[in-house]
Amino acid sequence: MSMWEKLTAIPREIVIGLVIISMIIPTLNPLGLPIMTGQMAKDWYNYVEDVPEGSVVLFDIGFGSGGYPSLGPATIAVFHQFFENNLKVIIMATSIEGSMMYPLIMDEVQPESRHGAVYGEDYVFLGFIAGGQTAMAGVLGDLPAIVTADYLGTPIGQIDVLDGISGAEDMDLVAYITTAGGTSEGWVYQAYSAYGKDVLGGFLSMMTGSMKPYYDTGQLLGLIDGIKGAADMEFLTSYPGDAIQSSDVLSFSQTLVLIFIIIGNISYWGSRASRKEEI
Repeated sequence: MSMWEKLTAIPREIVIGLVIISMIIPTLNPLGLPIMTGQMAKDWYNYVEDVPEGSVVLFDIGFGSGGYPSLGPATIAVFHQFFENNLKVIIMATSIEGSMMYPLIMDEVQPESRHGAVYGEDYVFLGFIAGGQTAMAGVLGDLPAIVTADYLGTPIGQIDVLDGISGAEDMDLVAYITTAGGTSEGWVYQAYSAYGKDVLGGFLSMMTGSMKPYYDTGQLLGLIDGIKGAADMEFLTSYPGDAIQSSDVLSFSQTLVLIFIIIGNISYWGSRASRKEEI
């Protein structure tokens, strides 16, 4: 058996085993392999970087446990950037499970210990607000009429970060991350169309096709599309997490698969050339 034939005869168990190992290594020890960041995520990042300190952001957690693996890492990276830039963040949830996602996100962000952000002074969580676009319109139109207390039960009149905040005119930016198409479009309608507010959006990758036209026309100033967008944001904010780890797994394992494809092609053509010489 020639060298070329030996290469083509590598047992598939060995190939599969090596691929599995290539997935395990970056899972246990993330490599931080460089990634090509997309322009949509760069636009989100650059916009927030240019927002003056002290600006007020309304942020919607529009996903639950099913969306957390894809959208949780992006949300964590986004909050790191908000707090690093000393923005005031009003957080709400249009997803009924958003109230359960909030503590998971904040446990990862650790705003007090890592950024010096103080609850009530720099950020607040209003909890789940039912009603979809009705809730959005209410918060943007007359927040004190819709929300009387935060998630912890503190009256909004006693929360410093909400002092003087009555609606859209007192907010500088509206941002959201959601699994729901109606929520994603709803914020464009209610924040951009109704009040002319700057809007940033994040959602599942499968929703990019239907939401990108809003980005192309300037109604959304930046997008985070699923786990790829999350990896982009983790890279841009220098807070690596689960998304970059997933990116490492894909990059490392797919590189190995590509190497095997190249070896297979070289050995195939090498074998053909050897047989022709023998003839």
